[in-house]
Amino acid sequence: MRTEDRLAAKVRGTAADGAPTLVLMHFLGGSHREWDEVVALLGENVRTVALDMPGFGDSAQVPGYSVAEMADAVESAIHEQVEGPYILVGHSMSGKVSMVLARRAQDRADKSLLGLVLIAPSPPSPEPMSDEKRSMMLGLLGERHPDDRARARSFITKNELRDILPEIEERASLEVLRMNRAAWTAWVTKGSKEDWSERVGTLELPALVIAGDKDLSLGPEQQETLTLPHLHQGELKTVARCSHLVPMEKPEELAMLLRAFLAKAAGQAYVPGEYLAFIASERVSPKTREVLETRMAAKPPAEGALNDRQMKTLRAMLARVLPQQGTGIDLAGAVQERLTNGKGDGWRYAVLPPDAQAYRIGLDLLAAQNFTGLDAAQQDALLTRLAAEPGTPEARWFEEVRGDAVVAYMAHPAALARIGYSGIGVGGANTPHQGFVSIGPNQREDWEPLALVDPAPGEAAR
Repeated sequence: MRTEDRLAAKVRGTAADGAPTLVLMHFLGGSHREWDEVVALLGENVRTVALDMPGFGDSAQVPGYSVAEMADAVESAIHEQVEGPYILVGHSMSGKVSMVLARRAQDRADKSLLGLVLIAPSPPSPEPMSDEKRSMMLGLLGERHPDDRARARSFITKNELRDILPEIEERASLEVLRMNRAAWTAWVTKGSKEDWSERVGTLELPALVIAGDKDLSLGPEQQETLTLPHLHQGELKTVARCSHLVPMEKPEELAMLLRAFLAKAAGQAYVPGEYLAFIASERVSPKTREVLETRMAAKPPAEGALNDRQMKTLRAMLARVLPQQGTGIDLAGAVQERLTNGKGDGWRYAVLPPDAQAYRIGLDLLAAQNFTGLDAAQQDALLTRLAAEPGTPEARWFEEVRGDAVVAYMAHPAALARIGYSGIGVGGANTPHQGFVSIGPNQREDWEPLALVDPAPGEAAR
């Protein structure tokens, strides 16, 4: 690719070792600027590469407007700008391009692509757009007009009555005017009509589809029908009171969804931004904050009290003992860390050996019965039999396992956030002891976090 044909990119943030980079792509008529608010909310600890697609933004003079050509250009940009794992984030027009890129990565067994986030994406099949709407869009911005600025503003704001802050609306309108009109025309008349459904097929990587509930063109219903069938691990999340331009209409919600997906991709537990801010506030003592941050960052020791086979069995066992709903807490890792460091509650049943030895014996017993090879119902039946004779060493050990699992779960900030636990917010050694004022039944103070009554982001069923 010639230097002048390379896509412009805005790179921000620094990822921790092994953390994925978010490759951000925009909607028809947009640019990398549509991501400004979302990137700011993600913070400096998340590395983002926001691209200007061919014909738009700072890439207005870059040719190649077909889906395949746009995919080629993005692949080159990823090769130049991204080292290590990454996640593709496509919006509207670039959603179709993202799925083509995911198919290419899957075909060549590229393990660096960890997942796919699609925001109101154009589906692999031809986009559901009427001939009347295509003609309207061509007439609106296909060629230059004396009232282009008003037309651009109308495209950003009037379509589906989008609710966008005035300063964002102004910026987005100016970005529309920077585009190459040939790119606009090519997408409306050709790119959006391209049928990649058979070539994309079914993608196996983790995927999250996000749609606004007021999006009349590419909303939840269309995504359910046209996009999710191509995503074997796909989940749909609907953003309330939102139309098509999610990054500019609801940047806070979108940033939370991206953080959750990043945490899942990195194998970490999801803690919402509001609860992280609560932990960081002066209502939480420095020592409590340190403990909670340690729990969030903890990883099981590379070489611990349990070997790889035992850890595999323990993970399968705890998945049945305490099924999680989107939090992703590493319960087995917490148990491994406790056993390896010799931590405990200071007592054990007389029929049991020391904790680490008891775990090794119990897990080897389950492994000998092919526990990890059983289906869920068979695993449940085996564990039920294990607990069926109270007082035996096996039943006592299983009792300890269940207690350890509950402690590891409820001690983690992801679980505390899920139930809206506010007991940590009473100040401490080096902070004002602000405490609670309203202590009556069902009374809640303004500073207390809300429970996550809905599924965690990305967890909603299809």
